[in-house]
Amino acid sequence: MKSHNRVLFIIPTYWPHGTGGSLAMHLLVKLLSKSEGLQLSVLTGTTNPEMVRRSNVKYIVDPLVRMIERRFPLPSLVLGRYRKILENHDVVYLAYAYTFIPLAKRLKKRVIVHLHDYKPVSPSAAIPSICSENLTISKLISDSFKTKYLECKSVDRMLLNIGDSLRTLLISQWIQNADAIIAVSKRQAELLAKALPKIKSKLKVIYNPPPPIPKLNKEFTNEPTFIYLGGESYLKGFYILLDAITRFLKKGGKAKFILAGSYDINCVPYLTNLNKVYGNVIQIAGKIPYAEIVSIYQKAWALIFPSICEEPLPYAIMESLATRTIPLASEVGGIPELVGSTKLKRFLFKPGSSEELCEKLLNISTLSRADILELGQYIADSFQHLSHSILNENNILKALYEIILR
Repeated sequence: MKSHNRVLFIIPTYWPHGTGGSLAMHLLVKLLSKSEGLQLSVLTGTTNPEMVRRSNVKYIVDPLVRMIERRFPLPSLVLGRYRKILENHDVVYLAYAYTFIPLAKRLKKRVIVHLHDYKPVSPSAAIPSICSENLTISKLISDSFKTKYLECKSVDRMLLNIGDSLRTLLISQWIQNADAIIAVSKRQAELLAKALPKIKSKLKVIYNPPPPIPKLNKEFTNEPTFIYLGGESYLKGFYILLDAITRFLKKGGKAKFILAGSYDINCVPYLTNLNKVYGNVIQIAGKIPYAEIVSIYQKAWALIFPSICEEPLPYAIMESLATRTIPLASEVGGIPELVGSTKLKRFLFKPGSSEELCEKLLNISTLSRADILELGQYIADSFQHLSHSILNENNILKALYEIILR
């Protein structure tokens, strides 16, 4: 441990900001801080990070870290500003901070890259499920322009994808020099190896720690209640959801739908019209702070997760399992690795199929309250099993030690 005990994490956006990847890195820092033999430093661009308050963890805040990855991926800028910090550490552990790889290797540091998306092979950082068969970086770059337009609905934003594409080509070269690359699911590792075969031997799968969800006293309502957390996102499958809800209501389905996240003013009239016709069945909850996320699961029968891209290991699915909520999800990415039992796999559906999603909504809505209670207990038991296997914190910690101290 002596030669690798000073670990520098570089995480441009740190929890409570960012997405599931930021949360995962915060939880990993917290896990590793339990080892007093490791001295951990976190370099981040987030001005108010949720700190792990232990004597062997310190935070270095510099807003430029975020700007480097977003706008100025220049190794020369990293060299001038961060050389001393890197020199004072043995291991450089990166999440979303690819521009630091060249300098870290130049200084002969051990470099670990933890991937929570597909940025090294895709400008959009995502892999649409329809692209997962014949996977090449050139194809992902080509398809990313369409994806960007559908996600942002802006020609200007689509044109900015040219810069993202050039960055992806750079990142795909830099990452090949890393000593170890961590993927968060077997499926993610498989797709990365397909798109960039040269990193296959360096890939190691370590699942993310489970989310910090407090014990929930579930209050299942008599009325079927479905929740969706993805906002008006093309990649998260919002338009698949809209079509499925419309089909469900036209077929006489009875349920309540709670939609969280951000929604464009242009889609509100459509939702309002559905409420007028079918009686206030859709509630727009807006953005919900993570600290309050448990509240939305309180009365939910099922989480709808209609993503059309290969989600590495979505925390929303873990949260649904932790709160005894049915994961009604696309069969993409690492989701089948979380929903491993036959009894829960029946709630997965083909990505992009609003027809299949509609049928599953109808099936769940006809279950009795007793059925839902029984299923909720089964989900709790399944999550307990995960917590003792692939999501076990001791196993995760052991795997991290092996990579850091090698």
